Amino acid sequence: MVSVSTGNPVIAFSGEIDISTVQAVSTALGPLSEVGGPVTVDLSAVSFMDSSGVHALFTAAAALGDRGCIIVHGVDGSVNKVLRITGADSVPNIHVVGCSLLAA
Repeated sequence: MVSVSTGNPVIAFSGEIDISTVQAVSTALGPLSEVGGPVTVDLSAVSFMDSSGVHALFTAAAALGDRGCIIVHGVDGSVNKVLRITGADSVPNIHVVGCSLLAA
């Protein structure tokens, strides 16, 4: 499931992000990456994410370039582990925050 807020964009994903669901992630991130600015991605309700989800985040960050950043919010457990292993926190415009305050 995907929900997008108005104002400063917050995209909240839930369930699993894998090869079968990553197209929805890319579709949601694409337009916001083109516009620029900070994009908050709330993963607090994501129970699993594989490399295809990480690739979608990296692609969105690359599309933003120096026009903004992606704030990955609410990561914990296995999602946090995948992001750490893949080096998401070393991408200059991706910021990983392990807080779940945005969770609805």
